[in-house]
Amino acid sequence: MLVCLVAVGTMCLSFTAFAPAVQTSVSGHVYDQSTQSPIGGIVVDEMVNGVSVNTTTTEADGSFSIEVQSRKSTLRFSDPIYQSYLTVERTFDLSQDCSDVSVYMSESSQE
Repeated sequence: MLVCLVAVGTMCLSFTAFAPAVQTSVSGHVYDQSTQSPIGGIVVDEMVNGVSVNTTTTEADGSFSIEVQSRKSTLRFSDPIYQSYLTVERTFDLSQDCSDVSVYMSESSQE
């Protein structure tokens, strides 16, 4: 009986060790569409049914990383403080590699 338990336990552990890692975040950089320069201070929101459920902000080099709740996640990239850039929404499928995405934002025309 003990031998059976050890054998079953070993098989379960071996399957777990070879299971693919489940991606739970989206990471990358945000750039200015026209100059291709990174943009810091952009707010990144995970949107679920039109409501922000998780938020982060890009670093000075435009980098960001956000933990998401579902395999297909919609992220909103906005500039609510300066309003220098138009808001962008993109949906990411975490069954694909989302560890180094690039998002491009266009400047808003302020008068």
